[in-house]
Amino acid sequence: MNNNENLSKADASGKSPDKSRSHKKDGFSEDMIQECLRVLESGEIEELFEIIPHIGVLRDRRFHAPLLALLNHTDVKRREFAAYAMGAMADRDFLEPLKTAFLHTRRINDFGARELQIAVIEAIGAIGDDSEVDFLLSALKSFREAKAARENAGKGKINDGMIKSIIEALCYVAQQGGANARAALTELITHSDPEIQAPALLELSVVYWHHPNDISDNLLQNIYDLTVSENALVAESALSALQNLADAGCRRAEDFFCVDDAEDQ
Repeated sequence: MNNNENLSKADASGKSPDKSRSHKKDGFSEDMIQECLRVLESGEIEELFEIIPHIGVLRDRRFHAPLLALLNHTDVKRREFAAYAMGAMADRDFLEPLKTAFLHTRRINDFGARELQIAVIEAIGAIGDDSEVDFLLSALKSFREAKAARENAGKGKINDGMIKSIIEALCYVAQQGGANARAALTELITHSDPEIQAPALLELSVVYWHHPNDISDNLLQNIYDLTVSENALVAESALSALQNLADAGCRRAEDFFCVDDAEDQ
């Protein structure tokens, strides 16, 4: 072995690299994978939900088959777990099975079905594929129509979190660079339904959190205008959105509050 080879294998202290560290790391990961696979095979519900963070870090393809099986399980809670775990893995291969599961749950009224629908929507958002925006908007329209029909029939108002979850999913996609999702949220802040407008305003401000000064003047003006909306929920959400942007460093949003302060003096 020549001197160059010796030097390439030495660290800054002159010692040979400790290969045992990488072996230990690999061994630890494999142990975690095997433990996750064990829980996926025969774990209790509590155990399943506890391993979601590990699944999200490891993202081993050996999890695919058991997760797909659990997504079609007769137990709704196990199906809910599978959806959240798929979202944690952020693998686009899960999109079609998730959409199929969502459409199936729309046709059932079993206990826990709505929680499963929300889990699926959140998983689709977490995966972050901008091509799924049309699917999310279709789901939003469908739930809004069903909600309106129920209320018009005199069955009372419902607030099951579904609409909010879909809008949050659009935010997740937009945060990962989804231009279609960002455009959809921009359009939703002028929606005729305040229960859509309000969360869309808040989620749109989250989208710009890491680059607040990139928000366009037109969009910022729309948010300004909504601070005086006749609907209190929308007006409050517009103010909160501007505050979020100002806190993140948006100079133009900060100016809005400076003007208000000056007028109050």
